[in-house]
Amino acid sequence: MNLVRIFYIGAMALGGVALGVASLRWPVIHDGPVPPLMSLLMISLVMDLVIMNRAAEGKMEPLQMNERLAGFFAGAILYFVLHQSLAG
Repeated sequence: MNLVRIFYIGAMALGGVALGVASLRWPVIHDGPVPPLMSLLMISLVMDLVIMNRAAEGKMEPLQMNERLAGFFAGAILYFVLHQSLAG
């Protein structure tokens, strides 16, 4: 598997874990005006912009849509599991 894919999916999973733990400490993350899954999309956007920029320079491969979906769903599932299991 390509290193960029592993890094992207791992970073999205780590973002989901961080959101799940942070939502227990600060409930506004879970119940606030910006849904937590939108935060995951913002993380994905920033990472994707960097990866697309590097791919345009020919320094790495661009991400495919299924890799983006795998990363987002990994982060979202980890967020929901952590929030539901630790919150009660």
